[in-house]
Amino acid sequence: MIKIFRFILTLAFLTFTLPAIAGQINYGYNARGDYVPTSINGQRVQYGYNARGDYVPTSIGGDRIQYGYNAKGDYVPTSIGGNKVNYGYNSRGDYVPTSIGGNKVQYGYNSRGDYVPTSVGGNRVNYGYNSRGNYVPTSIGN
Repeated sequence: MIKIFRFILTLAFLTFTLPAIAGQINYGYNARGDYVPTSINGQRVQYGYNARGDYVPTSIGGDRIQYGYNAKGDYVPTSIGGNKVNYGYNSRGDYVPTSIGGNKVQYGYNSRGDYVPTSVGGNRVNYGYNSRGNYVPTSIGN
């Protein structure tokens, strides 16, 4: 579940770095049968294996997601569509993305009380239930 949540956050962050695709996030099954985001505002999410052998998103709408190690040694997205992902501590002490391509990531509580990204670069992350009943980001910037 944590991997899926991190994956969804990555997609949310990507959306902010690529304003042309900001909008609704659609969910479905990938080639492995995982229920994940499949497109953002019509831009297809591509999946594949990273250098560690993890099955992860590799691009959205043709923009490549690159992976590497952060300062804590976690294997995470390091750039999205050429935009560097910076990591640091949020106000709760979690080591998380703090900016992407210069767009500051803000954290707070959603309507369910979960501590999550609430905006990136001033654009609001909206949460709701997907067709499987999971509480996830449903749109960005609206």
